[in-house]
Amino acid sequence: MKALLKKIVRRMAGWPVVGRVIRIGVAVIRLPETNERQRVFADEQLPALLQTLSELNHRQLAADRDPDNLVASMPVTLRKINRELAELRLQLDHIEAKRQR
Repeated sequence: MKALLKKIVRRMAGWPVVGRVIRIGVAVIRLPETNERQRVFADEQLPALLQTLSELNHRQLAADRDPDNLVASMPVTLRKINRELAELRLQLDHIEAKRQR
C-alpha cells in the first residue's frame, strides 16, 4: 500500500500545478526527519569531527617541530605497510584461487 502511494505521488509530482503542491507537501512531511538529522549531526558528529581535526592538527604540528623523529619512524612505517601489502596479496591470491575452482 505504501509503495503504491509513493508511486502515485512520484507520478503526480511531475504535473505542472498539482506537482508543486505535492512536492511542498512531501517536503513538509520530511521536515522533522531532516531536523533530526541536523540535530544528530550538530550534537554528535560535528564535535567528533572537530576533535579529530584538532588531533590531526596537533600531530602535524608535532611532526613539523621534530623532523628527526619523523625520519626515524619512517622505516617502521614502511615495514608495516609492506606487511599489510603482503597480507593483502595473500588474501587476493586466496580469493583468486577460489574463483578459479
